[in-house]
Formats: sequence, C-alpha cells, structure tokens
Amino acid sequence: MAEYKYKKGDIVMYKRDVCRVVRIGESDYTGEKCYILVPTARPDGSIKMQVPVSNKSGHLRDLITRDEIRELIRKTPDVETLVSKPANMKSQYAALMHSDDVLDLVRIIKTSYERNQERIASHKKLASIDDEYLRRAEKCLYNEISASTGMSFDESKEYFESEVKKEEAGRS
Repeated sequence: MAEYKYKKGDIVMYKRDVCRVVRIGESDYTGEKCYILVPTARPDGSIKMQVPVSNKSGHLRDLITRDEIRELIRKTPDVETLVSKPANMKSQYAALMHSDDVLDLVRIIKTSYERNQERIASHKKLASIDDEYLRRAEKCLYNEISASTGMSFDESKEYFESEVKKEEAGRS
C-alpha cells in the first residue's frame, strides 16, 4: 500500500478551510490519487473537495500547531498593516485571503481593525469592505486555532487577542 501524508479522519487545512480527510480515492477528472476532503463547517458532506495527493499547488497543509500559534502571537505586534489606499483595499485584502500564510490573516485583521477605528474616531460610517474582510479573516484564523487547540471559536479569539495584548505590554 502506498504511503500518504494524510489518512482518513485527519484534520487538515485546504486553502483557508479546516477539512477532514474522508477517504483517499481517484479524481473524477484526472484519475490521479486524491484526498477527498469535507470542510468541518459542512460535515454533512454536501461539499467535497478532491485534492491530488501530490499537492503540487501547495494549498493542502497541516493545521497550525500550538508552538506555531505562540510564534504567531509573538510576531503579531510586528506585522505591518497594508498601505491604506481605499481604491485598492479590496484587491489587497483578496490577495492576502488567497495566500496560505496565517500572518496574512493577521495583516488583514490589523489593517481593517485600524481603518475601522480611524473611521469611528472621525465619526464616519465603517467601510463595508474593511468589515467584510475583518470578519472573513477572523473566521479563517480562529477556526484554524479552534480546530488545533480544541477551543471554541470564541475562546480561540479571546485567547489570541489577550495573548497578543500581553505580548505588546511586555514590549513596553
């Protein structure tokens, strides 16, 4: 029997989705060996993805580990926000959402949060694009942390934010 990196039942990340490997089979399209994945957010199997075992695109990866979460928390205060140019914020956010790097989710969260705070301070309405990408990035980041740690989504968010604040305070 061939060796595969993942086996049935493993929880993995595919692009920005936490998924369970439900089986290893052949692609309906190419005939090559594939992992058949079901997003954990849709466990009913209504959505299935076929990802080649070769993973040439590199979008299939292990969940973030506890050590990697701690490293992400350590790096978060230093993550640069995007250059705020309203005309191209959507394209900047979209490009980061298509990356596989969790630091890019942090960059979206920091940027959109700061832009929203500036708008609030100026008594302006929140920009829907910032709010939309803030929610999407938080969903992706905290779902992955939740799957990795066994915490709920809300606990993951609370844990991450409080640990980042401690990290920032420790630098002051």
